[in-house]
Amino acid sequence: MRLSVRLSAFALVSVLSFPATHLSAQAIILPKSITFTGAPAYTQAELLSFSALTPGATSTSKAVQDAAQRLSDTGLFSDIRFQSNSSGLIFTLKQMPLENLLPVRFANFVWWNPADLDTLLRTRVPLYHGNVPLAGNLQDAILAVLKTLVVQKGVANPTIVPIASAPQPGATPTTIAFAIETPQVLVHSLTLAQSSPALQTKLEKVIKTQTGQPFEQDLTRTAITSQLSDIYRNEGYLDITVLDLTHPAPTLTANSIDLDLTATLREGEPYRLSALTWPGSDVISTADFEKSVKLHPEDVASQQALRQSLSPIAAAYYRKGYQDARVQAPATMVAATHHVAYTVRVIPGPQYRLKSVKAIGLNEQQQKDFAAAWRMAPNDFYDLNYVNGFLKSNSSITSLRGYSAAWKASADPETHLVDLILTFTKGGNLAIP
Repeated sequence: MRLSVRLSAFALVSVLSFPATHLSAQAIILPKSITFTGAPAYTQAELLSFSALTPGATSTSKAVQDAAQRLSDTGLFSDIRFQSNSSGLIFTLKQMPLENLLPVRFANFVWWNPADLDTLLRTRVPLYHGNVPLAGNLQDAILAVLKTLVVQKGVANPTIVPIASAPQPGATPTTIAFAIETPQVLVHSLTLAQSSPALQTKLEKVIKTQTGQPFEQDLTRTAITSQLSDIYRNEGYLDITVLDLTHPAPTLTANSIDLDLTATLREGEPYRLSALTWPGSDVISTADFEKSVKLHPEDVASQQALRQSLSPIAAAYYRKGYQDARVQAPATMVAATHHVAYTVRVIPGPQYRLKSVKAIGLNEQQQKDFAAAWRMAPNDFYDLNYVNGFLKSNSSITSLRGYSAAWKASADPETHLVDLILTFTKGGNLAIP
């Protein structure tokens, strides 16, 4: 017997509808050699096992075609061909492009760590190697195994869903997370181990914020770490580290899967400021900076005070049209004395000017009132802070009381000119949108 067939993942139905003179339902003896080429990510043994074909066994041409169909249905291959010749039965596979395969995350399967769960799936889901295609039935196979595992933990009728994630709305997904949708996995409590008694009142706010929230492996850890770090760094604890976030076996209720989390901290010692240096520029001098600085030598090195101290530098650059300015203050830390020094620098970027300003949604009198109050004219430096400040605190336009506004700025990357549109709507008050 000699057969040669091509199955395309994108035109499979039309290919299979051809009169198949070489593929009859009669019994055949499979060659003693069945090989797979073009898919180095998979071993010959796992591809052969997935095909359900046995070299040298009695089978049918339909069984060979069904094997190719099963491979195609996974979504892992964009093209499949098979042929029988003197060398045996050969499947030529073309793997799906990498951009069509998404790395897998596990959002809230709290009985396993992600690595162990990945290992379990690799043993129970044929051809699963940590990535899943955008289409095909491999996702369904993973969902079925995950549901079985969760049911074995005592959860009745859980709903497991795949959630594709993109870096921004409308973008191509870059990861896929499998999650328990129902019952909800919730943070029942949060305990902070090795935390400073002096900070308990402020730390209680983090505990209160997290309690009752849905648990998600990465997002919950990030949120707790970020909130704790902010509190500690504002008190000068610059070495704060969340060493671990652990929990015992969850508690099952009628409507939820409850977790009691423990965050283990390493606080370190609070730092004090040795120096905060701004060398000055033609935008803001050292003297002007020092008039408004909030952080002085031997003060506790509060990150909040540091941000407040740097704010006038950013504002000065914004006023001069440097809307992309980045103010940086790299730290030089001396662990032995717990002192820190900052030397401020600015990466200004291009300088922008206002090309036009247009107010929408105003009647004739309101347009006149707006024009009289607005102070940033075409060819002036474009100042984002002025726009925000105008909408937030300008109360001199009595005809706009009871209005709110939103704005949109479009900048030409070549000319660095900005077209500004402010849209006023009845209802509310002028405020930052």
